[in-house]
Amino acid sequence: MKLKTYQLSAIDVLERFLKKCRIIGVSAAYEAITNDSEIAERLGKMRNKYVNWNSIEDIPRVCIKIPTGGGKTIVAAHAIRVVANTWCEREYPVVLWFCPSETIRRQTSEALKNPRHPYRMVLNEQFSGSAIIFDIEDKFHVKPADMESAACIIVSTIQAFRQRQTDKYNVYKDSEYLEPHFIRSKTNAHDGMEKKECGSRVKYSFANLLFQHRPIVIVDEAHNVISDLSQELLGRINPSAIVELTATPRLNNNTVYNVRASELKKEEMIKLPIELREHLGWEHAIDEAITKRAELEEVAKGESEYLRPILLFQAQDRSNEVNVTVDVLHSHLVETLGLPPHEIATVTGEQKELDGIDIFDRSCPIKYIITVEALKEGWDCSFAYVLCSLANVQSNTAVEQLLGRVMRMPYAKNRKAAALNKAYAYVLSKSFGDAASSLVRKLGNKGFDETEAAASIELKQSELWDLLSRTEINKVDLAHPLETNAIPASIMIENEGQTIVFTQETTDADVAVLVEKVSSDKAFEIQSKFSSFKRQESKPSPAMSGSSFSIPQLMMHLQNEFVLADPDVIFEEFDWDISEYAEATLKPHEFKVEPVGSGFVIELDGNRLSYSLMSKQTSLPFVEVEGWTSINLILWLDRKLRQEDIPQPKMINWLRQVIQYLTDDRAMSLSTLMATRYALANKINAKIKTARNLARTKAFQTSFFMRDARVMLDFDSKFVFDESMYDGEVMYGGSYRFQKHYLGASKVPVFSGGDIGEEFACAQALDAIPSIKYWLRNISRHKRSFWLPTSSDKFYPDFVAVLEDDRILVVEYKGGHLADNQDTKEKRMIGEFWEKQSSGQCLFIVVEKTKDNLTVTDQINMKITTRNP
Repeated sequence: MKLKTYQLSAIDVLERFLKKCRIIGVSAAYEAITNDSEIAERLGKMRNKYVNWNSIEDIPRVCIKIPTGGGKTIVAAHAIRVVANTWCEREYPVVLWFCPSETIRRQTSEALKNPRHPYRMVLNEQFSGSAIIFDIEDKFHVKPADMESAACIIVSTIQAFRQRQTDKYNVYKDSEYLEPHFIRSKTNAHDGMEKKECGSRVKYSFANLLFQHRPIVIVDEAHNVISDLSQELLGRINPSAIVELTATPRLNNNTVYNVRASELKKEEMIKLPIELREHLGWEHAIDEAITKRAELEEVAKGESEYLRPILLFQAQDRSNEVNVTVDVLHSHLVETLGLPPHEIATVTGEQKELDGIDIFDRSCPIKYIITVEALKEGWDCSFAYVLCSLANVQSNTAVEQLLGRVMRMPYAKNRKAAALNKAYAYVLSKSFGDAASSLVRKLGNKGFDETEAAASIELKQSELWDLLSRTEINKVDLAHPLETNAIPASIMIENEGQTIVFTQETTDADVAVLVEKVSSDKAFEIQSKFSSFKRQESKPSPAMSGSSFSIPQLMMHLQNEFVLADPDVIFEEFDWDISEYAEATLKPHEFKVEPVGSGFVIELDGNRLSYSLMSKQTSLPFVEVEGWTSINLILWLDRKLRQEDIPQPKMINWLRQVIQYLTDDRAMSLSTLMATRYALANKINAKIKTARNLARTKAFQTSFFMRDARVMLDFDSKFVFDESMYDGEVMYGGSYRFQKHYLGASKVPVFSGGDIGEEFACAQALDAIPSIKYWLRNISRHKRSFWLPTSSDKFYPDFVAVLEDDRILVVEYKGGHLADNQDTKEKRMIGEFWEKQSSGQCLFIVVEKTKDNLTVTDQINMKITTRNP
């Protein structure tokens, strides 16, 4: 199961954090990582000083925030090897995997034990097939040989350990089954382990066994694991590191990376937006939901993979005033609407009609599921597309869990039909917009930030809204006249206060003031009509009007044909040799080891870290392997550092030279290198990355700037922008209304720094320049965005525009502190190269807040009006 980009980034940040921990300590490493500008911007309000727990002081404990549907479990599976290699330096770690409930524990345990499940496949790959999964109920079956020859993953709930009276709970009881572990161990009197009451020996308990092996702890739904008792129990099991995962971290979770919900959409993990329709009557809501499911089923027939859209009904509990209970709803579906009973499953505390059913099976007839809240935990089916909630969405907490059930994307990739890339919700609401605002808040509990949540709800017309919109949408007749001073000035009054009339100046805030003074039904009508009025008044965007927008792409000649100038493709065709770009040496300033007492002091590029084999406070597990030779070390390094683009014979030969240099030229003993092999591997890996970057730069320069390079712009097969290209992305929702954005004022992607940043000011300047016909905010790293190649990556300019004379203008904005760095210089160079190939049809500029006393507008106007010879 290939990791998504955001998952790889989360794992990479975790690894970087742990490497820094080895050198500068946990708290300082956390501060250094979270001060990184990109990570700091991601974390936002989640940034905090590192919270150290006394029970596990100086042990790395960090959290990765991943919204619901983002694949927390697959990230956790990959994180184990990263922690084992980078921090614990163990071939086969012991892992304690905490789940939030018994239901999730059973599911996770079953998945990890299943050899065909992606989670287990990951572990097998990480540990070369040597991974053993134990459910907490199997704890007495763990053998000493298991812990010596395989990664042992124990799946549990935290409740199994969260007990103040340890003598009364299973994991803390003395057990003869575990005696062999302690008889063989030399540390059975280790300080910190619980002893028998007589104090003669440590308990042969499972908790003490974990204490002895210092497990890596994985915590799912980690926001629930921050109580004093949780801290206390973690001290009892002596973890080596703790990796927490949750969609909603708290400040003291030490969040190190924040995955945005928009990234899940971009990576095709979830269905967005959620198309929401509000209803006054429950029968109409049910009718529309059933109709939508039927439409989706018809559309799904065109998909290459099997897909049977499912509708989730949330009935009301018996305390609700409308009283559409499970029984009432089931009767309505079968007796009134005539749905086949065998297509309906009911899942409540008493009725469990999905037990033992594979809902993905083609022969499964289930199309409708009725529940109240029983699906909120442990149920996961990406075929669920439609939610029809008859409960009060404002107060019902189960709604957000059920909403998450309809957001997962089947097969984790977008469907061919656009309708199958959305989720659908039909809800009851007495006042228009209430349910929408409530669901926006509830998405916050699924890991969405405020802006993303607002952009993820797509409010659509219900039948009532349709009826209202066919009347005069700028007028509303009030049931009771209002006093003139109670109505905002932008709203006109007719018939002595009996009728109100919207104008072009009427704002959402004015309408909000008005609806506070009328009944809920009249408020619904006012808001519905005003929404329709605003849509009618807003002119269509250039994209909606059919205006074309395309940009010629940079092409290069490779293997007798012109291909898109993708930096990865360029490098794939470049024949590079590691020995040409990296000396097979590690000089003392790069890697230095000095034995000190019972440990070592290692210097990596001037940074010192200590290895101690004895001290509990600073030690990490140390595994000594007998019979090692230089050949063994070279082959071990080759396995650890295997590179797809370096042939193994060349890799082994280069590693041989590195080891020979260390042992012969620097007189380092083989035993020292073996003891510090993980630090050595990290340094060599960094050296290989530096060499590869040098090779990529050489490949790039050879392909573009050598005399015999063949490069051109393709004006026939252009990069084309279209109306739907950024559907589902987070959009700017501020008060400023852009007039010339290609996709329209409501589809301007968010800006770095929000509406007070310099990038936003640059967009305002573009919008106001008369010679610009229309422009587009180009989302960085979006699969539909325009890019140019650089030596190391793809470069996504901030803005692209069409001028009134139909030339293309590409604009990259840089703050003053970045305007002259190496990255900007390379982007400017390739942008100007792209411009030169266009024979005057395309322009490229890097703009700054001020440059040579010129404003952003001045810089852009000068570029537009200056004709190159």
